[in-house]
Amino acid sequence: MTLIPLAGLFQLEQNIPLALAIVVFSSFGFAAGATIQHLAVSKNTYGTAESPSMSMREFFGLLKNRTWLIGTGTIIVGATLHAVGLALAPVTVVQPVGILAVPWAVLLAAKLHGYRPTKLIWFAVALTIIGIVSFTYFSATTAAKETELNFWKIVIGVLVVFSIGALLAYLGMTGKGFRRCLLLASAGSFYYGMSPTMLKTLFEVLGKDHYWTDPLLYVGLFFLLTCYGVGGWMLQQAYANGPAEIVVGSMTTTDPIVAVGFGIAVLGEGALLGVSDAFGMLITGAIAIGGVVILSKYHPDAQARRDAAQAASLAAKGSEPAEPVVEPTA
Repeated sequence: MTLIPLAGLFQLEQNIPLALAIVVFSSFGFAAGATIQHLAVSKNTYGTAESPSMSMREFFGLLKNRTWLIGTGTIIVGATLHAVGLALAPVTVVQPVGILAVPWAVLLAAKLHGYRPTKLIWFAVALTIIGIVSFTYFSATTAAKETELNFWKIVIGVLVVFSIGALLAYLGMTGKGFRRCLLLASAGSFYYGMSPTMLKTLFEVLGKDHYWTDPLLYVGLFFLLTCYGVGGWMLQQAYANGPAEIVVGSMTTTDPIVAVGFGIAVLGEGALLGVSDAFGMLITGAIAIGGVVILSKYHPDAQARRDAAQAASLAAKGSEPAEPVVEPTA
């Protein structure tokens, strides 16, 4: 059986400026889609006030929700543009640009909900953007043009990332308050962070003459579907526990760090990376993560949820029967 050669479609000439321009539009599509999805999810109450949790039935019920479907469609458009960017440049260059979704999400949510972002919120956004832009500088200037495809190295690397994501999901499901939303979003981001690396891997495989005989094609496709399925589930849980800006902020910070780390350690895109560059990436990555933590803790929605949980706790204590008073005996 002779299949159509796909090298012309997937071995495109590298064009970093065009790739970056495309991903800027992609980031807006992602922010808009995430904000719309959050609107659909936040209209319902899941689990308890302190620990909202969406059941499988409630999750599949979203498939009938028109607002949620519009948000999903918008995200798909953004993801398609992102995939084109990945075909034109290394994942270590393309992925961090998605951080632009954070200010888009803050502006969109402020417009929809009618509140003005505080200086602290903008400080957190600025910190996140500065951190990731600096992180991108180090990753882009040291990115190798060739992608390494080692089957077992890729499989082991993916399983390690999935395990970390599963641990974060467990901590999120057992946590409370703003940490619950942040950890669930981070868990989803670990899975989603692998999707661009799997796309890049598949592009490289599909660019070969006999791509259909390469087991990496089928393993990569399975991992890609797992990334979207499990990652999407975790993100919907995060939406049920906090505002879209926190979820987007976590995703656009954790996602590129995971993708860039995988690209460097597994796909050989860090062949030119020096010790000083690696140190710079660690510092700037930590700055970006700090911005997301501040955003998740002091966002108006997070504070409102804490106040509601405290009020519910006080009301529950007030409704408990008083302990009987034992009169002292004479």
